[in-house]
Amino acid sequence: MKTWMKVNRKFVWVHIIAWLVYALFIYCTNLITTPKINFLSVVLFILPFALTFYCGLFFLGLSKKNGIAGTIVSFFLVFIILATIAYVYIYHLLPIWGVKVFTTTSFDHFIQQAIMGYVQYFAYAVLYFYVREAFKKSKELQALEKEKMTVEREKIESELEIAILKQQELKAQKEKIQYEYAFLRAQINPHFLHNTLNVLFSQAMDYSEDLADNILKLSRLMRYSLESLEYESGKVLVQKELEHLQTLLEINNMRFGNSKTIEYVVEGEVAGQMLPPLSIMTIVENAFKYGDLKDPLHPMLVKVVLKPHEIFFYCRNKKKKNNIQLSSSNIGLSNLTRRLDVTFPDKYNMRTIEEEEFYTFELNIMN
Repeated sequence: MKTWMKVNRKFVWVHIIAWLVYALFIYCTNLITTPKINFLSVVLFILPFALTFYCGLFFLGLSKKNGIAGTIVSFFLVFIILATIAYVYIYHLLPIWGVKVFTTTSFDHFIQQAIMGYVQYFAYAVLYFYVREAFKKSKELQALEKEKMTVEREKIESELEIAILKQQELKAQKEKIQYEYAFLRAQINPHFLHNTLNVLFSQAMDYSEDLADNILKLSRLMRYSLESLEYESGKVLVQKELEHLQTLLEINNMRFGNSKTIEYVVEGEVAGQMLPPLSIMTIVENAFKYGDLKDPLHPMLVKVVLKPHEIFFYCRNKKKKNNIQLSSSNIGLSNLTRRLDVTFPDKYNMRTIEEEEFYTFELNIMN
């Protein structure tokens, strides 16, 4: 009991510190245009978004038990409740402390901002939820693998037994990948997220075509990410991956605006080449996350060269200063390696180059 309370207390403090760092980031970025802004006002402003984030996590946990209809109804019910709380908080409570969030009292403007904020922080909750679940699963699999290796080492008595053990290890790796995919599939129904985002898309059309278009892009991207777990072969046509890579680039361009620099090049002709789903998108997303894309002299370069029965992928980006690589990045690269081992054994070459200012990733797949 004491151990659980200690871990839970540590978890709470980590989240509090993370939100304070996030608030400090918002404060610093707005200080340039709004010199009179104070840190307390920023903290009070992000409280409803934090509530949205944790409600999203709680809702995702319940989605495993409820049906599609129940989860969709709950999703919109949570939005109505949070929007009501946010309206009272922003227009009635914050002014008591002298904090004015919006310059207009238009209800249409509030609803538009509420929808955008709800979708954005619910998406953050989805990403956090699956990163956390994947991390837990990785630790469980490592523990199982360690226990299995201990038992197997005790059974090794001859070179014949060692050879048999290697075959068993290869089989175990394939079963582990299949088990990991089955575990992730069980977490959430992909049709739920897709249908929910489609409903938000229909509602957003009344307020902003750009917002509706971005919701539609996010819907397609998340559906592809979840459906990729269903491919029994572990492979997808390269043109399908590149279509959704283009969507990912468009979403990030919308998110970052013209301040980011990206060079995206595709050479050659598509001729039925295959690759693991999300293999290219995982690396590009890491480059967006950890790369410095503000230097026009050193843009992020994403290059795909297609040859008959061969795919070459290259991604190079400048590193952010004082950047700390997160475990989620390592997990994503490790998962990609394991999937390539299963789907393209001895038919791929992967290389990463760590330089002082730049990070380069290269992948060559022979079909």
